[in-house]
Amino acid sequence: MSLYNGMNGRRGADWERPTIRVRGIVSLLIVAAALVMPAVTTRAQQPPAPGTEATRMQTTQQEARPAAQNPSQPSPGTSPGAERTITLPLAQRSSGQFLDGSGLTVERLVEAGFSRRADLLAARQRLAIAEGRLIQAGLRPNPELEAEYGSARFLAGEGESELDVGVSQVFETGGKRRKRVAVARLDLQRTRAEVLALERQFAAEIRSAYARAVAAGNQLDTLERLIVINEELVRVTNERLKEGDVAPLELGLVSVETDRLRAQVSRTRAELESEIISLRALAGFEMTEPLRIAPLPDRPPRLDLNVSELTEIALRERPDLQAARLGEELGSARIRLAESQAVPNIAASVRYTRENSVTDIEGIGDIVDKDNVLTFGVALEIPVFNKNQGEIASAVGERTEAVRQREFLEATIRRDVALAHRRYRAAAEALVLYAMRILPQSQKNVETVRAAYGLGEFSIFEVLQQQQRLVESETGYNEALRDYYTALAELERALGTPLPANGFAPAQTSVLPDGTPQPDAGALRRAILSLKATRQGYTGLTTTMMSPVSAPQGHKDNK
Repeated sequence: MSLYNGMNGRRGADWERPTIRVRGIVSLLIVAAALVMPAVTTRAQQPPAPGTEATRMQTTQQEARPAAQNPSQPSPGTSPGAERTITLPLAQRSSGQFLDGSGLTVERLVEAGFSRRADLLAARQRLAIAEGRLIQAGLRPNPELEAEYGSARFLAGEGESELDVGVSQVFETGGKRRKRVAVARLDLQRTRAEVLALERQFAAEIRSAYARAVAAGNQLDTLERLIVINEELVRVTNERLKEGDVAPLELGLVSVETDRLRAQVSRTRAELESEIISLRALAGFEMTEPLRIAPLPDRPPRLDLNVSELTEIALRERPDLQAARLGEELGSARIRLAESQAVPNIAASVRYTRENSVTDIEGIGDIVDKDNVLTFGVALEIPVFNKNQGEIASAVGERTEAVRQREFLEATIRRDVALAHRRYRAAAEALVLYAMRILPQSQKNVETVRAAYGLGEFSIFEVLQQQQRLVESETGYNEALRDYYTALAELERALGTPLPANGFAPAQTSVLPDGTPQPDAGALRRAILSLKATRQGYTGLTTTMMSPVSAPQGHKDNK
């Protein structure tokens, strides 16, 4: 590091050569420490067996967290031999207001939405309507009663009268009632499949919003933890500033970086609250009703189904495709019903007639004659002009439309499954890269640079640069984990049914490898101790205390 003359602020010529030697030796030791500080692959604690809940993204609180979520690193300025882990207690985490191990899992949230959401409750009433139509379709026509009474007395005539009472019954022919019941039953089954498709669509939306909310909570915890680390860095920089080892500009840069992280925290907290509001609306909760959700596992299960197997499941289980196939059958049933309606029905009747007639015979007077008549009859419509041609043509068009819709939907399902599976593969690859390589290496780089900065070897610019990359890596990991669970939700949306339990890897097998690389905290501590000892060994060459820097232009960083 640069040495400054305490009298005039210029670098002393007598100290230049020893300083170069110290700088070179210490730099070599830092490089050597970085090389001997490998990322040791340790077997991470395994989460509970995925089982059925894991395959359905059952969210449970996990004990083990990978290095991306709980890095262990010594703080700059910590005394040799002491190791500190920068973590935040649950009570101090802003995400704890919405994310908690005792909160609702995604399955419980979906079940709550099924019983709360108004549009789903309204859609289920379509089942009641279809059931009523099925009942009505099976009923026979009612008999018809006719009665007539006539008398000449109403017009000041003779006392003649006539009473006519008849009953008629229509008998359906051509199997109309049976075919009408078949149409109503298929319509009920199609309605049930459509309602189930709405429920599956709603469940997929819940799962996607749930994954986004958990990712926002993880990102919020990450940023707050980095703020705590930055505050420690501010303290170390302030101490070095008092000793005259750094310029005031460095303290300002660290403070600005901390404030920038606080701004990101505000945006991320707003994003988390927005996702919670969306979850409340999706699940039918009131906006003022508290909602806590359980975090998702950091080691998600691995899907072992290929595209052809997933496509087969979707073509067999997807509710909207079942509704389309039922619509095709419904079109055929309506054609048969329309053809049967061209067959005329038979109407049978029985009629009773009583006539009171008066006959005026000269010399005798009026003679009342009473007649009782019982009449039987049959009525039959002759289909000469109307053979129900229009209804038959309409039913044929409806069936053709249903066939085309079913063919298009099958092609769409194949495309949706292929796209969802491709997104899942990409999300899994990105998650593995971030968890196994990018994030551990970023953490190791930041730890090395911070340790060297505590010894005065690196400038604050390099520390902030590496820290910014760490923030990007942490953000990328959280986004990769979010995209992974979102991809699983999209797969379930494409399949129209929960992913089968036998489609995942065996219990305790994650998409991530069994071991998660983590920085060796002991190697880092030993490197710091060796650097400090080396620095103390050369105190004879640097006994002059460094004065505060008068201007940032006089400060020169030796690397």
